[in-house]
Amino acid sequence: MANRKDVARKAGVSITVVSRVMSNTGYVSREKREAVLRAAGELNYRPSPVARSLQKGRTGQVLFYRGDLSSAYYLELHRGMTRYAEKLGYLVCISGGLRIERIGELLMDGIILPTEAYARPEYLRYLRKYHMPYVVIGYGDYVPENVYSVTVDTGLAMRELITYLQERGHRRIAFINGNNPWAGEPRGAAFRAAMEGFYGDKTEDYVIKVPPASEDIPTNDYYRIGYNAAEEFTRRKLDATAVICFNDETAVGFYRRALQLGRRVPEDLSLVSFDGLVLGEYMTPALTSMDLHPFEHGKKCAGVLLDLLQGKRPGRSHRVDFSLIERESVRLAGA
Repeated sequence: MANRKDVARKAGVSITVVSRVMSNTGYVSREKREAVLRAAGELNYRPSPVARSLQKGRTGQVLFYRGDLSSAYYLELHRGMTRYAEKLGYLVCISGGLRIERIGELLMDGIILPTEAYARPEYLRYLRKYHMPYVVIGYGDYVPENVYSVTVDTGLAMRELITYLQERGHRRIAFINGNNPWAGEPRGAAFRAAMEGFYGDKTEDYVIKVPPASEDIPTNDYYRIGYNAAEEFTRRKLDATAVICFNDETAVGFYRRALQLGRRVPEDLSLVSFDGLVLGEYMTPALTSMDLHPFEHGKKCAGVLLDLLQGKRPGRSHRVDFSLIERESVRLAGA
């Protein structure tokens, strides 16, 4: 396999000239540039991406530290990141099963962390050790002031969903929580705070958190979680007239099993959720959902990170709005 020395010899120039042509940096006369490109073509020479990255001091790659994208919500987040990053010549990679202490082994310019949990000192010390810029995706939980973050406040969104249901006559409301102990906590805390005045010490009875049926099922199989939660909802004989689901996928699973158990939406139960994914539009009835704008959230995260990589000062804390998509899965209580 040809190397730069071979190209320089064939083109009759120095290795430095070859390096300048291949990295498109520094002045090289037109004649020498053409000679180098012609020699590289004849020798089928391709510059090493690793060597080129080391030379430039950047790789053109950033990492979304997320184990998988099996949830449609995270697909939208990643799509937003990619849409923004590609305009600046960057690639957004996925971490897979990589342990965070091995981050330094990767050729990455920066990293986007998926929840506030990774803003804890035990995680951040690895990133600081390797001087890697990072941005945290927030959902309304605590983030240290010295950490760059982009947050959609799901706790506030939960309070608005409860108000929306109460204005339609629903007083007894249940919450189907996900099994993500971090991203779901602001939602759960807001639900408990809002409903304790009504339920008192029975509030926890109306919070359902069910793991998947088997360890073989991925922990973020939200469809299965919702499906199982409908069975638990029935087993507890809850008198709720409305159900709030952790996300749209949980709502789809809950709806499917509730229907099998003889509970109709919205005739017997009003159903709402979070995320605002397009799949809710194609349910029957169409699903009312609090849109967390994951595409915009992802774009904003990529924007803050790439600003950092370009030496800009984007500010530490950033916000993404949420908005209600009102469809057909809610009816007036008692109607």
